[in-house]
Amino acid sequence: MTDPTTLVPLREEGTHPPLYCVHPVSGSGYVYAGLAELLGPQQPSYGFEAPGFDDGGAPLTSIEALAERHLASLRSARPRGPYLLLGWSLGGVVAYHMAQRLVEAGEEVPLLVLIDATVPQPFPLPPEKALLHAFLRDLVTAMGEPSAALDALLAPYPDDVTADAAWTAVTASGALPEEFDEEFLQERYDVFRAHAEALYGYEHRGPYAGRVLFLKAADSLDARTRWETLAPRVERHTITGDHDSIWAGEAFATLAGLVRQGLAQARSALAPAEG
Repeated sequence: MTDPTTLVPLREEGTHPPLYCVHPVSGSGYVYAGLAELLGPQQPSYGFEAPGFDDGGAPLTSIEALAERHLASLRSARPRGPYLLLGWSLGGVVAYHMAQRLVEAGEEVPLLVLIDATVPQPFPLPPEKALLHAFLRDLVTAMGEPSAALDALLAPYPDDVTADAAWTAVTASGALPEEFDEEFLQERYDVFRAHAEALYGYEHRGPYAGRVLFLKAADSLDARTRWETLAPRVERHTITGDHDSIWAGEAFATLAGLVRQGLAQARSALAPAEG
């Protein structure tokens, strides 16, 4: 039996080569829906949704497995390149691995867009409390809500707090909508934790010679975002804000404009070959 696709449509119309966007640690490909709207009516865009996010499957715990699963979906939908890839945060690391595999297979990747992604290197997995805190913070930030209440809620717990204890405290506090029950939180956390394990355990395959557009949040640490060490053809831009706020307001408009510009340049480079 063939596995179902991990691709979700963001904008299917348009005559330009499609842009494929890899989910962040949350696992949702729909985080790029707003970006797809700003890329213009001729730019088809698709997101990759992580196994386990909304399909009842088991989450994947390695960057390699995520990349292979998404490459299978990509090649099924578009058997031959050129391929345009984009990824934010964890999605950037997965997209980087995918670009390497595609080039090794003889395919053309005219543009790889990395949005505030850290250069991968193995690290010990943080304590459970830190992972739960990061998950809940990510959840409320995506809702546009402040995370201070959740920060205070988890503060008294030990580093080895269980997820069940956290869900009980969070749901009783009323800090999240009622529909975010313990079952929902556990399902989403299983995906988040699996992806954290994948990112912290990943050792990259070495340099990538293709063109890279790297968009960095000004508040992110420079020491963790030096993609020049792996990608000699990187074009780097800094956007005012932090890892999450660059997806709103003027910063988001700037981000979308830079992606549009990068895509236009990639199309121009392809034109002679296509002609």
